[in-house]
Amino acid sequence: MPESPPVPTEQRKIGVLVIDDHEGMREGINAMVNAQSDMTVLGQAGNGEEAIQQFRDLRPDISLLDWNLPVVQGEDVLRTLNAEIPKPRVIVMSALNDVTCIQRALSLGAQSYLHKDMLRRELLPAIRAVHEGQQYMPEEIAGLLDAGN
Repeated sequence: MPESPPVPTEQRKIGVLVIDDHEGMREGINAMVNAQSDMTVLGQAGNGEEAIQQFRDLRPDISLLDWNLPVVQGEDVLRTLNAEIPKPRVIVMSALNDVTCIQRALSLGAQSYLHKDMLRRELLPAIRAVHEGQQYMPEEIAGLLDAGN
């Protein structure tokens, strides 16, 4: 009788770092992410300086980065992460729908840009896509980029 294949153990969850200066936003994102069977929040930061330290300490699979942060701006956080490891997987979140800001984030290596009002529907698919090495661009953001060119 052939030996049955081993039962797979639980796959490692996608480790997420949540970086946002609004505690309520962090709490909401934490709840969304931790409710998923394939994801877990490893840590959180409320400003850019904390974000860089948390990234160094935790080495998350995905960093959710608010673009407008106190102490060290999101743009400078992204530059620092890129300098420390090749191609960190970063999803930029912002209240701004500014084409220049979106282009800047993408040119600095962000794999996705999400307006904060689309997080409820786009955040989880974005995390999964970026974790798989893909760029994730919601239609609204892609439309802004097309219109801006």
